[in-house]
Amino acid sequence: MTDRQLIKLLKKDPERGLGTVLELYGGAIKTICGNILSGCAREDVEEAAADALAAIWKAADRFQADRGTSFKSYCYGITRKKALSRRKKLLVRGALVPLQEELLFEENDPSAKIEQEEEERILHETVGELEEPERSVFILRYFFFFKVKEIAERLELTDKKVENCLYRGKEKLRTALIRKGITR
Repeated sequence: MTDRQLIKLLKKDPERGLGTVLELYGGAIKTICGNILSGCAREDVEEAAADALAAIWKAADRFQADRGTSFKSYCYGITRKKALSRRKKLLVRGALVPLQEELLFEENDPSAKIEQEEEERILHETVGELEEPERSVFILRYFFFFKVKEIAERLELTDKKVENCLYRGKEKLRTALIRKGITR
């Protein structure tokens, strides 16, 4: 099913559309929520995944295929934000230690949000330009929050090779992002 067909289905028949999203991306959505909310109650992980699905349905008509991102990546980004939002709520209740990413921008500042979205687009584009296995290692570690050992097993690499890929990938990414105008 193409991205356009899936978006059309979400608009026309939300129940079937969300069922298809779950079928296609449900495992990854649960993994992202579980990794970001590791150590949290199972109910919090499930609630974050449900919030993500609702947000995907609501945001489907705002997806812009011409920006170079797949709908799958768009769904994963929404999921990531929902899981981080859930983590922030738990943090306010004093149950968790903050992730550094949560402190990057103030949600009430529209210009900061627009700037962050542009930086995220450039980051995704730049990560996509990394060569294998660095790209896969980087995505599994920093987008899906897999542990080094899990990445090594999944990609059939040694732990040391994964660590080296992360180090080299970060250096290449830093250089490329500076070249593209992102200096943080």
